[in-house]
Amino acid sequence: MKKLSFLLLGATMLFATSCDSEDLGGNAGQTAAVSYNIDLSQIGSRAYSDGSQATRLQYAVYDENNNLLERLTRTNEEIHGSTTVNLQLTTGNTYYVVFWASAPDAPYNVSFSEKTMTVNYDGATCNDEKRDAFYACDTIEVVKAEAKSIELKRPFAQLNIGTADADLEASALAGYTPVYSSVTVPAFTTMNLLTGTVDNEQNVRFDYAELAEGNFPVQGYTYLAMNYLLVAKEKHTVEVNFDLKDNATNTKSRTVGSVPVQRNYRTNIYGNILSAGIDVTVTIKPEFDDDHMHEAK
Repeated sequence: MKKLSFLLLGATMLFATSCDSEDLGGNAGQTAAVSYNIDLSQIGSRAYSDGSQATRLQYAVYDENNNLLERLTRTNEEIHGSTTVNLQLTTGNTYYVVFWASAPDAPYNVSFSEKTMTVNYDGATCNDEKRDAFYACDTIEVVKAEAKSIELKRPFAQLNIGTADADLEASALAGYTPVYSSVTVPAFTTMNLLTGTVDNEQNVRFDYAELAEGNFPVQGYTYLAMNYLLVAKEKHTVEVNFDLKDNATNTKSRTVGSVPVQRNYRTNIYGNILSAGIDVTVTIKPEFDDDHMHEAK
């Protein structure tokens, strides 16, 4: 799984002018300097899922009653590999810190005042890596300066569709080479930033775009489509409809039912997609990892 790793470092040196670390640990109600050191690792060998598109960082802090602390809210910070966020918090209090990282022009409306993230599917096209994003909500009870690690993970399922290399070659010999793909699939539009729950499921169409690039997660197969879907934490199934089109606008349509999707999991649909008789395998891989694979045919 491609992840963003967030290391929470106690930066007592930044607070030396106010009180020392012993004072921070012993007296509630005093200000503590807390530093989030944010590291975004890269996986350069993959065209998809390397996190390189997520260069805009947004974050907000809420008190224990879920009230937004606007003075600690930032909506347009940059992150290029790593950055540091410094927060002045009060000892004896509990806070909720929300992080969201995405591409600068990603179609996500993050409203910290409403505690929601809303996906805009208007004009959505297939195979758009700029829709990749990362999220976390961290709970911190400030006692003193401390070191704490959290990870940002995708609030999405990554839905990949691929055909066998031999199937693609045979189709080309028969006069049909797909150039564009589109996908229609149910997805949610809204997520609560504090609880992670999703709402407002609708049928979403990712319109035609050139075929996805990069190495398909299963060896011996070629990408036809890749999309990020806002889904629930729990695994559920959806029906996936996708269309392929060549340069002469000849189309092929396929439907695969009961496809499992789950947040931060990668679902792969692959087989002889272009053949007259479809032989499809559906797998769901946790954490974008190759271990503990569930398979259904």
